[in-house]
Amino acid sequence: MPIHVIDKNTLEIVKTLRPEPGKIAAHVEFTRDGRYALLSVWDMDGALVVYDAKSLEEVKRIPMVKPSGKYNVYNKITKAEGTSH
Repeated sequence: MPIHVIDKNTLEIVKTLRPEPGKIAAHVEFTRDGRYALLSVWDMDGALVVYDAKSLEEVKRIPMVKPSGKYNVYNKITKAEGTSH
């Protein structure tokens, strides 16, 4: 499933990520320093996909079985705006 990246000021779609066609993509979170976005491909043959937060290009793919969770505990406990803690 694709993930749309939306500009929070204009509410326009600026890019559509397609990490693994036909598989569920979810759980997007940023690293503590905001340099990377982490995205789960939720499947038995899934992965944690790392994207450069500025360019939105894939940096790395780490194979995993149905990865999901809170990858960035620091942001969850120290920031209120834009987090789901």
